[in-house]
Amino acid sequence: MLNTENSLPVWIFFSNVDAITVNNSASQLLAWSGQSFGRLFGSTQNLLNVLLDSNHRMAKEHVIELIGLLGACVASNPYPHPAARELFTDCIMILSRNLAGLPEE
Repeated sequence: MLNTENSLPVWIFFSNVDAITVNNSASQLLAWSGQSFGRLFGSTQNLLNVLLDSNHRMAKEHVIELIGLLGACVASNPYPHPAARELFTDCIMILSRNLAGLPEE
């Protein structure tokens, strides 16, 4: 995807372990949120598929979009299960670390 300046996208690369962890945690969040997440489910699932199918890389703007969608997923249920908060935290920590270019600990 090109930005308005017509430059190439900035790619964020994920390790195999990080990509699988984000996918598994996010998939559990999506299953937990169910119908309350509604039409955003498909968009989130598409981004997760890109993460797994494209050598574990995503365009920077898609990483930001995924963070926002997962936040909306958790916020879609006014009574989140405690496990949902852990799943969300796992996803956000991995996505944010990679977005910021921080080394793995």
